Amino acid sequence: MNKLIKAASMIVLPLILLALAYMAYHNVQALSAPQLDLVKLAPYPVFVIGGGLAWKFNRSREFFLLLMFALASLSLQYLPKLPGKEASIALPGLYLLLSILLPLNILLFSLLKERGIFSLWGCIRIGGIAAQAAAGIWLLMPEQSGVLQRLNQNLMPLNLPVQTPLSQVSMLVFAMAWIILLVKQIRRRSSQDIACMAVLLAMFYVMNLEYQPVAYALLWIVSGIILVASIIQDSYAMAFTDELTGLPSRRALKQDMMKLGMNYAIAMLDIDHFKKFNDTYGHDTGDEVLRLVASIVKEVSGGGKAFRYGGEEFSILFPGKSIQDTVPHLEELRERVSKRGFALRGSSRGGGKTKQRSKARSAKAVKQIYITISIGIAQKNEKFKKPDAVMKAADTALYRAKKKGRNCVSK
Repeated sequence: MNKLIKAASMIVLPLILLALAYMAYHNVQALSAPQLDLVKLAPYPVFVIGGGLAWKFNRSREFFLLLMFALASLSLQYLPKLPGKEASIALPGLYLLLSILLPLNILLFSLLKERGIFSLWGCIRIGGIAAQAAAGIWLLMPEQSGVLQRLNQNLMPLNLPVQTPLSQVSMLVFAMAWIILLVKQIRRRSSQDIACMAVLLAMFYVMNLEYQPVAYALLWIVSGIILVASIIQDSYAMAFTDELTGLPSRRALKQDMMKLGMNYAIAMLDIDHFKKFNDTYGHDTGDEVLRLVASIVKEVSGGGKAFRYGGEEFSILFPGKSIQDTVPHLEELRERVSKRGFALRGSSRGGGKTKQRSKARSAKAVKQIYITISIGIAQKNEKFKKPDAVMKAADTALYRAKKKGRNCVSK
């Protein structure tokens, strides 16, 4: 349920922004000519701000997409103002090229890994954008009109139910980009992919209007804001989410502790003999165990919210609960962890690794091991009046649980 809510929240903002752009476009007649001129110039501050944020947070995908949008906007805005009849001839060709290149680049940059902006890979991508611009200028020359005509030809004899100025090549690129991004999003949820899908939808809509300067400006603005929102959203997630376990991090714990009311309980827990386990089986296996335990702790009942405190330690906040309220849920959690077997593949560190042994290890688990946790719980009272004091008391209770023999809850 939480995953569904989180996924829905990632989609809501781009949809709201697209809806606002749509409504604004259909109400532009209320604006004066100077106001419309300001709207046409408004995308560029958004591009500059978004590019600055992308550079600051080293987000190359958003940076290069914003750069592409800025170049496309400039070309559409100033090409019709060039002297001579060549401009009116070149505009349909430019529109055709952008309707192919924009969805292709949105897809391409969404698939490429983060490699930095001014790194070697970043320079290669800048070179790719420059090469596209140079190729576009070459194709817009009158003597190359035959190439553009071929791009505008129908690939299949289709009668679409709705008339569209887009070529079949462009429609195919849009459809391919949308399907790949959708599959990618289903496999691995990402705000970046949702932002790319929203921007792709914006480009598809505005391209179907052919060239309407105000519509393009509004959609450029919204596309830039969507990409900026993606940068902020992912940066927030990186700051407040533990990368290994996916649980809220210690920083998020400190934030939530400040929001606790008059009554609450805090539990501290850690994995028993984890250092010995790490030394025996290696840190990679230890990380797998941490992820396994975190997945169980995350589902704690009783209104608790779990956090990765650090190392093998986890914290659980129970707002509005007492020790008596939380102990049954913590006992259930402890029991679930102790009964959940971990399939250990391979042996401990050391020893030669022959090809035959490697195949045997990959074919089946060598053995099944079971993990236990110890838990300490404390609540706010006359002695422990502040969250930090309650947490310290829970940590002390955790050590008592260790002294009792581990795999138990102490208060």
